[in-house]
Amino acid sequence: MATKRPRTTISFDFDEYKELKIWADSEFRSIPQLVLVLVKKALIERNKRSSAQVSTPPSEPDSSKLTETQPPPTTKAKRGKESNEAG
Repeated sequence: MATKRPRTTISFDFDEYKELKIWADSEFRSIPQLVLVLVKKALIERNKRSSAQVSTPPSEPDSSKLTETQPPPTTKAKRGKESNEAG
């Protein structure tokens, strides 16, 4: 009986296919089963990231995500000409 689930076709380079075959065999799966598991995991991670972005308001940066290259949100750069002319 034919399935009514949507289908797609994926083409791989030979080396990639060979690696997938080894991986699938090590987990006692077929390559399509392995790819389905990988896609499902990727979709779960994507949904987690999407919901995390929605829960953090864009106007308030998360200070735990600041890196050394990002200044704190309250730091403003001073311009030499404007500060000299104002004084």
